[in-house]
Amino acid sequence: MKTYMKTFAFSLLAVAGMALTSCSCDERIDVVGNPDNLVYFKANTDNLFSTTVAHTPVGDFGELTATFSVRIQRPVSQNTKVTAVADVSMVEAYNEAHNTNYEVLPAEALNFSTLTVTIPQGEAKATEDIEVTLNQSSLAQLTAKEYMLALRIVDVQGDGVGSEDRGVGYIVVNTVEKSIKDISSADEVVGTLLTDYTGWTARYDSGTDIDAASIFDGNVTNGPQLRADGADGKTKVVIVDMGSTHKVSGLRVARYYKAWYGGWWYEQYYFSSVKVECSSDGSSWKELGTAVDGDMPRANGYQHISFYGGTGMRYLRLTIESGSSSVSSLAELGVYISE
Repeated sequence: MKTYMKTFAFSLLAVAGMALTSCSCDERIDVVGNPDNLVYFKANTDNLFSTTVAHTPVGDFGELTATFSVRIQRPVSQNTKVTAVADVSMVEAYNEAHNTNYEVLPAEALNFSTLTVTIPQGEAKATEDIEVTLNQSSLAQLTAKEYMLALRIVDVQGDGVGSEDRGVGYIVVNTVEKSIKDISSADEVVGTLLTDYTGWTARYDSGTDIDAASIFDGNVTNGPQLRADGADGKTKVVIVDMGSTHKVSGLRVARYYKAWYGGWWYEQYYFSSVKVECSSDGSSWKELGTAVDGDMPRANGYQHISFYGGTGMRYLRLTIESGSSSVSSLAELGVYISE
């Protein structure tokens, strides 16, 4: 038995020796993967920034600050200069890959802090970022619905090569025609709140008159009914005749549900949305937009709507929704002007 075990052990050693001597010292083992030291953008998950340009009656508005940090996988052994360019060809490739229809954003619509940065020796990050902002003087020329421009790493002088996937960043600009301004506080409403509404009249779109004094008297416990069924000519649409042209820059509205009558507590509710339209003659109307509850800052029982500036009008038409309520009331209406 001992002789058999010794013979078996020697056999194993012989086989192992043959395996070792048959392996050439010049042979290398291939590793699956990219051996390059890749240079890339680090911005957000998709290396994509987007913004919206609003074309309004008083100007064109839009803001963007996109920051692209230039990185490399491993620290460089020498100062490494990295150059990026605006590459319009990448927009077509993006559209094909994502089934989108972006127009090419003109390069002159953007400002670049720099397009060449340096990664210092021993580091894995450039000393400065590439910052991209909107060129405010070009906003009016952006008339298509949606634009895109790609920023691509095209040259690396030193260590590494540009990453095909992460060496590309994108800027997306959407455009809208807009009159209602996004605000977070009632204090941000443009213009001055009127206090004198003498001579103003109001009616429903059915033609039924409204007691205008009841919506301009500062009393939030009275006001005309708003009805989904249009009973007695009372609808959800209120038309105000201001008697002459005013440059309206904002509104405030208040809704009431019930007041203190014989032990019943007054409760404050809010409108779910208000569509605003204006007219100079009372027959041809221009829609300025629809404000929803979350975009109408509340203060002292009022919801506030601001425009970007004064819009000339004599007539104001409001289509007012009250959520699931089929009947509510317009307790108060206030008008801001910017003459």
